[in-house]
Amino acid sequence: MNNNQLSKNPVLSFASDATTATHDVSEEFVLPDYVSEVRRVLFTRAQVLPESKYISDSQSGTMLDIGGTVTYSVIYVDDEGKLCSTPLCSSYEASVPLKSKAHTIFVDTVCDNVTTRVSAPRRLTIKTRLKSRILGVDDREISEGISGKSSADELFIERRCESVNTFSVATGVLSGIKISEKLDTGSKKDIRVVLCDANIILKEIKATNGGASCQGEVIVKCVCESEGELFTLSKSLPVYECVELEGACPSDTIRALARCVSLSIFNEEQNDKSELCFDVCCEIEAEAYRNTESSVVLDCYSTKNEMSVSYRECELFKLASGACESFAINEGVKRKGKDAKEIVDIILDPVFEKCDLNGDKGVIVGRLCVGVIGKGAPQENGECEYYFESYELPIKYELPLSSKVSAGLARASFGVCLTDARLSDDKLHLSAQLYPSVCVLERDTIQIVNGATINRDVEFKNDASCVRVYFPSEGDTLWEIAKRYHTTEKKLSEENQLSDAELDGVKSLII
Repeated sequence: MNNNQLSKNPVLSFASDATTATHDVSEEFVLPDYVSEVRRVLFTRAQVLPESKYISDSQSGTMLDIGGTVTYSVIYVDDEGKLCSTPLCSSYEASVPLKSKAHTIFVDTVCDNVTTRVSAPRRLTIKTRLKSRILGVDDREISEGISGKSSADELFIERRCESVNTFSVATGVLSGIKISEKLDTGSKKDIRVVLCDANIILKEIKATNGGASCQGEVIVKCVCESEGELFTLSKSLPVYECVELEGACPSDTIRALARCVSLSIFNEEQNDKSELCFDVCCEIEAEAYRNTESSVVLDCYSTKNEMSVSYRECELFKLASGACESFAINEGVKRKGKDAKEIVDIILDPVFEKCDLNGDKGVIVGRLCVGVIGKGAPQENGECEYYFESYELPIKYELPLSSKVSAGLARASFGVCLTDARLSDDKLHLSAQLYPSVCVLERDTIQIVNGATINRDVEFKNDASCVRVYFPSEGDTLWEIAKRYHTTEKKLSEENQLSDAELDGVKSLII
């Protein structure tokens, strides 16, 4: 495409390569007196709550500073052999070098490894390795960078421009979503809460004018003890929320991630009856993607003066696919131990790892981390031993792409809901429903003008009385011929009565 009316500062959206960084968090905790002493830790679950990110300049270059909170749920056996849990948390901060400054930064942080050491009955040391995947998106003005140019020089500058597909993104976070309800305890008395968990799942995400409409549910699960018996209470509540996204429209592709920020369980006395109540605080982070067109300068020259031009490669990304369709996992995996006879609780944590691009299909690859808290057979004294088993199940989710993609980037996350779990003598049988939120970006590389300098000391002299005849070779373009002889495509078309820039069938040109 040739367009001399190009804006001097075309807007171009592009993304930098994803960077993966690891950082460690370590903290010692002293448990308060009202918490039972720890005899043996079964399992520590860690979840990341990102809170801040910003770009700073340092002596070493551009840095990304990130921070937030890691929440822990330590599940253990106390000094009386009872199953207990306690929530803990620690803050984290990290700095990651960036290749270049970006307009928008996406950071996906997960807990890669957690270890807990018991140094005393009330003293725990928890070490966590965090893995952050960082994607920088730039939405800035790119100038031709022509120096030594005056308004008169502008009349003699020719540009070869092209319209390219890129993507734009709008982001927003809705925080402070609070849900309060009661758990039906029936006629049970003297209830002790052993462990509790809350999960928010988005089942349907739609783009609206100026936002993202999210529909799903919050599931609260609480393992309790009454009169020496363990039982599980659960409640599912619908969620309907809209996240504001400036400039979003119904045709956009939406990706959203929901997380529970806090959960509290408490007893409430009412009508001489003790009821178990809960408060859950959640937040939803949403992104709206769309493909847009931007004009870029691929080449330029002056018909009057010598002009030196420099070029650079630029990576472009456009939206290839977005999807949010649920799928089921039904697996029977070989058990690592056979001491547990019944399941007390199942903990599921889905993790996105990569996206394999295969022509017009994308395969989202990850793993489902499964934690099983089990109860053994009663001993002679009536007590039961508790056990923990961990498993990893592969996740594969195939989605169609809008075109054949050989290279690209993907952002994905999974919500998960357990539908069934049971133990047999040699296997764990698990059924779960997963709700993916995916966005795949196709990568392309083009060469654009980085800068140019006009040399006024060298001026081209065209002899009007001289007629040149040029015999095109295979692969010649009208642009290259015009640039070589310091004229314009328009003049060549008029002189040779060419309707367009194609040279097919043209044996000679008058210049």
